[in-house]
Amino acid sequence: MDVLARLTRPLYWFAGKVFALWARPAVQPEVPLDLIDGNNAEVVYVLETGGLADMLALERICRKKDMPSPSEPFSYGGHRESRRVVVLRRMQGLLFRRSTTRGSPRLRRLVENAGTTDTELLLIPVAIYWGRSPDKDRSFFKLLFSENWEVVGRTRKFFATLLVGRDTLLRYSEALPLRSALAEEVESSVSFRKVSRILRVHFRQRRAATVGPDLSHKRTLVNQVLLEPAVQRAIDAEAAGQSREKAERKARKYALEIAADISYPAIRIIEKLLRWVWNQIYDGIELNHVDELHDVAKGNEIVYVPCHRSHFDYLLLGYIVYEEGLHVPHVAAGINLNMPIVGSILRRGGAFFLRRSFKGNRLYAAVFDAYLHLVIRRGHSMEYFIEGGRSRTGRLLTPKGGMLVMTVHSFVKDPRRPIVFVPVYFGYERLIEGDAFISELGGAKKQKESVFGLIRSVRALRENFGKVYVNFAKPIELAPMLDELHSDWRHTDKDSDERPAWLGGVIDSLGDRIMQEINSAAAVTPISLLAYVLLATPKQKIGAEELHRQLSLSVDLLKRFRYSELVTIPDMAPEDIVEHGRNLGVIARTTHATGDVWHMSEDTAVRMTYFRNNILHLLSVPASVACCFIQGRELEHSELCRLIRLIYPFMQKELCLKWAYEHVDDVTSEAIEALVEHELLQRSRNGKLLTRPPAGSAKAYQLLMLGQAMVPMLQRFYLAIAILIRNGSGRLTRTRLEQLCQQSAERLSMIYGLHSPDFFNKTLFHDFIRRLQAQNAVRKNAEGLLEFNDNLESIGADARLVLGEEIRHSILSLTVVEGEGKGT
Repeated sequence: MDVLARLTRPLYWFAGKVFALWARPAVQPEVPLDLIDGNNAEVVYVLETGGLADMLALERICRKKDMPSPSEPFSYGGHRESRRVVVLRRMQGLLFRRSTTRGSPRLRRLVENAGTTDTELLLIPVAIYWGRSPDKDRSFFKLLFSENWEVVGRTRKFFATLLVGRDTLLRYSEALPLRSALAEEVESSVSFRKVSRILRVHFRQRRAATVGPDLSHKRTLVNQVLLEPAVQRAIDAEAAGQSREKAERKARKYALEIAADISYPAIRIIEKLLRWVWNQIYDGIELNHVDELHDVAKGNEIVYVPCHRSHFDYLLLGYIVYEEGLHVPHVAAGINLNMPIVGSILRRGGAFFLRRSFKGNRLYAAVFDAYLHLVIRRGHSMEYFIEGGRSRTGRLLTPKGGMLVMTVHSFVKDPRRPIVFVPVYFGYERLIEGDAFISELGGAKKQKESVFGLIRSVRALRENFGKVYVNFAKPIELAPMLDELHSDWRHTDKDSDERPAWLGGVIDSLGDRIMQEINSAAAVTPISLLAYVLLATPKQKIGAEELHRQLSLSVDLLKRFRYSELVTIPDMAPEDIVEHGRNLGVIARTTHATGDVWHMSEDTAVRMTYFRNNILHLLSVPASVACCFIQGRELEHSELCRLIRLIYPFMQKELCLKWAYEHVDDVTSEAIEALVEHELLQRSRNGKLLTRPPAGSAKAYQLLMLGQAMVPMLQRFYLAIAILIRNGSGRLTRTRLEQLCQQSAERLSMIYGLHSPDFFNKTLFHDFIRRLQAQNAVRKNAEGLLEFNDNLESIGADARLVLGEEIRHSILSLTVVEGEGKGT
């Protein structure tokens, strides 16, 4: 064998030189030497199918990364091997290639020798995917030879190497210590089968994570959906008033309407198109915390649950996941996107479609539920937006439980494959839908998606939309969460179509947890910082020096009062942040002899409320503390904590804050400490009394600016309570109260502040009033009218400590009393 190796080595060397001219695989991880660093064990690489091209690729990368050469001989257990490579499924046959079933002879010898030595040996699986590089461009012809699940022959492998050699991904995996994997006193043949099985499972999982599960034809999947027992029972029920054949046709029509039709060539063409689009409109896509995603993708069913800010969310996440070398998820898309041409393209890219409501259609619900269950069972990753629609305000929306219910129920019925939810945060600097969102908040009808609307939006490709920030949040493992919330879930009747009664509470907790994790991975952008500062000024104008100081303070506070370690903060000087905003047309400068002034137009300011709201939660507690000093000069520490406790349940609901109520005092104390360190507050000698800086000082101005960020929320708070009190207990329904609050807030905005639909958004009042009910501050009587007691008036009185006398009188003058019309 050594003689043959010496004779072929010159040919192997020459082939390697020729190969290097066009094949340059991308490598993951970037430093594979870390996998064996500090370990003196022998190293052997494991390839799935082998072949000359795979060997040459491995040889090239090992040499480049200072790894042991796969072609060099080594000794183990007293036996010499000619190469450091094990081929798990060696291919046989000249014209018709098939894999041998005997297993690797070299692996068998290594397993046998492991029992005769105390020396460890590391088996390092190396997966090579031709045409699957995460960072390469490809022609349409090259897509035909990209990696999939097929076992390819020499001819196709030759063309794949020739055409997509530079578009190839080579991935090293964690080493498997051979001796540690073997059980003592077990025959070597049994040990060999065990190690082979471990490696086969690893390669199968890695291939599924990289190129996606092996796909059957769409119609095969549809047929399986229709054969599910729950669907058959729903068909029987539907057939009660018609023929069964007609009911089956209807079920099949539903399944075809729903099902994705994934095509790997189509995915690669879409990826090529999207790469061009992103380069046209964005200055870059900044990706953070993606390493953990690679860890959880192996062996788990991944469900991506991003926040929903733009139609681009679908495309961006799929593109990023694919670029990271993971397979494209099945994406739940609204039926409104199933437009001619566009819908077909989205299906081939992984989209499956669902109707806005399943209510009253048992057959459709059963078909959709069965389809989702099959997707999960087959190991496909999924993506859906639990907010139900795009946020028009920049705040996270209250989660909808529909998709979560079906996912969790599917897992409870068949928990063999673990499910992990991966929350994702999108941070934009401009939105292509920005103007439409403002119009819709102002009462305009939502624009219906259409092909013509899509064509019109193409004009935006000529504009600059800044950068996009995509942060992966902390993954949520479903099984441990079920154990915590309902430890008896494994004993649920798995044959029943009925959802267990305990499921609703679990879904509420899961939805809240996902929203909180998304917020904990927020991306602070230069634009959101500018919006946060400029919108705190009365006319969205500020001196250049004051702007720089306030930006610097905001960044320092974000670092000192760290909401989460996953929050990303721009590493930019205040001057660079300002210049970035000017380049994007967000702010403009007016030169003046006493100092330049930066300002926003009113239209821009209204749009910027969206980006301020993206990060409002990060400094909500320090800003609320600052708010308490807008009117008063000093407050005791205990009184500050009481005031924050009073408003925290409402803040938590509106901003999806992560802290439990019992921890609010500690969080408030931490915020106070941060403000004291930045000299925005002064503490008395006994530590009980807190005082703001002298009026007119730079620090007092900074404290005032910080507090202004939370004033709009407190104004809505006081407005709703004032309307309730002025109308009296038992006089208003919840719906009517919401209408009065919205009308009064809109008029207040028109007269006294920035006329932004964000301030009088009806959803904010809806959630606030529901929270009042949850806190038992108000209750609904038998007639559906809201009743309250004197405690509500005391809550309203506390607002006087925060809101100025002028704004309080303005609110009271604009509150509406039923039967009297608007106040004067």
